[in-house]
Amino acid sequence: MGLTASKPESPYAKLKEQLETLGNRHPFGDADLLRVSRCLAYLYSSNANPTFDTQQGIEDGKDGTLGSASVSLGNSFLSDWAEYCSTLPSADFSRDVVDGKFDDLLLVDPKILAFEASIKGGQSKIDSNMDKILVERQRISYIMKIIEEHVLPPDFGEIFHRRVFSPVTSDDSNGEPNAIEIDINDKTAWIKLDKFFNGISDSSMRGSRKALTSLFRCCCRSNLSKGNGMANTNTYAPAKDLIDLAYRLSLATAIYDGYMINQGQLDLKKIHDRQREMNKKEKEAAKEADAEKGIEDDEVEEDDEEEEEMIVPIFDPESLYPKDIGNSLVQSLLDYSSTSNQPASPSYGMSGPALNQSGLSSSSGNKATNRDSNMVSLNIFLTWSESVAPCLSSCLETFIHRIFFPDKPYPPSRTEFFFPNLRGRHSAFFPSPASPYLFNFASMTPSLGGAWHRLYTSDEDGLSFNRLQNSLLGYSGPTLTVIKEVEGGGIFGAYTHTAWKESKDFYGDSNCFLFTIAPSVSVLRPRGVGNKYMYCNSESRSRGYDGQAHGIGFGGTVDKPRLFISESFDECMAATGDLTFEAGPLLPKRNADGDFGNPNPSKYFDLESLEVWGVGGDEVVAEALGDRHKQRELVAANIRKARKVDKAQFLDDFQSGLIESKAFNHRAQMRGRGDCRIDEDKKNNY
Repeated sequence: MGLTASKPESPYAKLKEQLETLGNRHPFGDADLLRVSRCLAYLYSSNANPTFDTQQGIEDGKDGTLGSASVSLGNSFLSDWAEYCSTLPSADFSRDVVDGKFDDLLLVDPKILAFEASIKGGQSKIDSNMDKILVERQRISYIMKIIEEHVLPPDFGEIFHRRVFSPVTSDDSNGEPNAIEIDINDKTAWIKLDKFFNGISDSSMRGSRKALTSLFRCCCRSNLSKGNGMANTNTYAPAKDLIDLAYRLSLATAIYDGYMINQGQLDLKKIHDRQREMNKKEKEAAKEADAEKGIEDDEVEEDDEEEEEMIVPIFDPESLYPKDIGNSLVQSLLDYSSTSNQPASPSYGMSGPALNQSGLSSSSGNKATNRDSNMVSLNIFLTWSESVAPCLSSCLETFIHRIFFPDKPYPPSRTEFFFPNLRGRHSAFFPSPASPYLFNFASMTPSLGGAWHRLYTSDEDGLSFNRLQNSLLGYSGPTLTVIKEVEGGGIFGAYTHTAWKESKDFYGDSNCFLFTIAPSVSVLRPRGVGNKYMYCNSESRSRGYDGQAHGIGFGGTVDKPRLFISESFDECMAATGDLTFEAGPLLPKRNADGDFGNPNPSKYFDLESLEVWGVGGDEVVAEALGDRHKQRELVAANIRKARKVDKAQFLDDFQSGLIESKAFNHRAQMRGRGDCRIDEDKKNNY
């Protein structure tokens, strides 16, 4: 980027030193540090007409430096950053630049000011590059407005800014210096810059615990000490607020991606339509030229068929508006909290209002002074997430990446969160594309995010084991089996990561796990002892003589799998433990007329609905479906081969007696008769 010179006389030596110091403290490369610093200086400068955060002291100075004013351009913290961070012009580090040279991260780059002035002056009408940037900003502004009005909790951007990006005090630095150790004149500006990068890093680059802590800060309730806005030693957050915020962030990312991808497809459609129209006009012109030459239509060779119109459905963000998050994942967190002996979480600086489950901010009058049954500590939240919902932190990390670096690919070293996409297929378990159950699944493992493909559903395919087995055999990708039982309405099942096959033995790998999704979420992962992960054995394979269970199962033994769907769909089982998976109930407690309160409730259940989904994303699903198609073709070829008869060989088998038949009994009967002569050396000579 033009900053490779290390000689002191370099005009950008100061800037290089600043970037090096920032790079030592934060997990960003020089290009990202430059981008964020330049955008921050511009948005915080008085030239940007700041309106967002008046508490920071806009009147402290009007000199156009980072410390002199606050954000933003009149939209919101999130919208402004999404709109400008990826669309500002790149810095100019040419050595011949004298006036307007950018050599200090604390100052606004003059090139940005000139660029923005050109856009406001209408230069984009004659500059195609500016026009593209203006269109991109309009699209981002449009979708971010929808996201902030209909998806994220009200005031989330402001609360997130105050809780995560606000300047630190000496008691809230986790042992790190407040400001960058560099020779500077404006320490306040450097504190603000350092803290801002700290907020981005914690929210998206420093691992799941840091990201979950940032999410926790937005939801916490605490008594705030006067003066410095610090929390007391006992800091808690409502469990439902935490889960609901993560759910909304995942939907915000899905809506942003869906809209921007759809806009790109519409752009391609415009290009396609223009080309199609040009081709049509050329053909018409050619016909007119032929007509003038007297060439008849039947003398002209047939043209290729007209190119089909490209159809791009319009993305509807309303289909992904959040629903009530429900209680299943929340109850799991509360159950874990009630049985845990962990100490309360440490205090964190959390000033300003917090979010609550209704989406409204809570003032200090609503802060809980004592923990109640619906509150959890940070330590509880972190350890529970690692066990039950390890992908929960990716909701915030992925969303922040879309805000600051939407034009850059997601780092492969981090886990990107994809909200499951059923691709319009009906489901008895997921009534809408934004179903909270889908979010619950995607929080368990990355393989449950992205595109799903329905392999089997009892609602449409019926309770037919033949159809169930046919949908599974040969499918090589990960699958999700979801079961609903009749009596308690419990929803549970199994995730598998290995290709299905028919066998008398168990197979699979340690990526498999059992789960419950309602009334509470639990994930029962392999214990590392047994290896009986998945099982598929029909009665037709052994004709019922193997003495084993016939159906599909997970865990347990071949005669009694822990979770078992029988071939007849009767006497299905869901036991509480086995040697392969962690112990825990799969069935909910029974009602008062059943086994409610029984320490050993019945392990048998009546099946109400059953679905199997191929999961893992578009590429994984497409490859697995291709493998299943190849398997089916192979089976069909073997059947055709078995049906094909060699007539000559078939007749010889009859004649030799290999195939029993009365058709040639007369030969044996004729032998020994005086009037019958048989020449053994000649065939068919009787």
